[in-house]
Amino acid sequence: MESVSFDTLTFDHPAARKPARVSATLHLPEDRPAPFPCMVILTSSAGVQRHREHYYADLLNRAGAAALVVDSFTGRGVRRTVADQTLVSAAQMEGDAFASLALLRGDPRIDPGRIGIMGVSKGGVATLNAAVAVRQRWRDGFPHLFDLHVAICPGATAQHRDPTTHGRPMYLMLAAKDDYTPASLAIEYAERMRAAGNARIKVKVYGSAHHGWESLGPVFDIKDAENWSTCRNFIEDDGRHFVPCVGRAMAEPEFQAWARQNCVTKGARAGGGTAALKERASADLIDYLRGFRFVV
Repeated sequence: MESVSFDTLTFDHPAARKPARVSATLHLPEDRPAPFPCMVILTSSAGVQRHREHYYADLLNRAGAAALVVDSFTGRGVRRTVADQTLVSAAQMEGDAFASLALLRGDPRIDPGRIGIMGVSKGGVATLNAAVAVRQRWRDGFPHLFDLHVAICPGATAQHRDPTTHGRPMYLMLAAKDDYTPASLAIEYAERMRAAGNARIKVKVYGSAHHGWESLGPVFDIKDAENWSTCRNFIEDDGRHFVPCVGRAMAEPEFQAWARQNCVTKGARAGGGTAALKERASADLIDYLRGFRFVV
């Protein structure tokens, strides 16, 4: 089902080290009165996909919510980051999300008190990062937060040393057979966030699912995928990466170089989704959002 209507928006990401002009599509529900609750949707490292990001936008529209699908890649001259995750970082995507939040809060069609964020895989990393309290301090006084976070198969190899969040509701939807962004790491991160004070975190693991279950059909190999699943590290409050197996913290460039030499591998599996699994996960998502009046 195609979205009933959408607007193509462009906006600046003024805080970026390299100025970026970001595009996004705002999908609006049909035959419902504004203002709408809205979910900002960030992409996986494969970029904006019809069967994934636009699928979720359509799903939300049918349930009465707006959806802003953010394309962090095209404006930066990138098609996908699967083979090289440094082409566009999760931090850049996070910045795009907050630029989107500022834009949406000024749009009369959107309810400024009900704007959430969601993303799959790399988009899920940025979604989790957007909840972490220390990163709000890094945003140098940006006054607004997302009201709700949904991370689908997020990478959690890198976790903040201080996992304190702002206490907003969070929902992690995970795949038990994920060898790209393992569920066990995300479960651990959720437990650490709960222990740091956020009791409003829900985790759902789909026992038969692989990474990227939105892709229906057989499981397939992503042969060129950078796989960071064994590169465990903790992000310090100054942004450095503490690597437990080395016993010291590294600045971003040093950590990237060390990881590619010592722990990054090639290849992952994805897909394997069925219509029944996709329908069940979609219903779970809508039920969760309904509990916070994001959908009808």
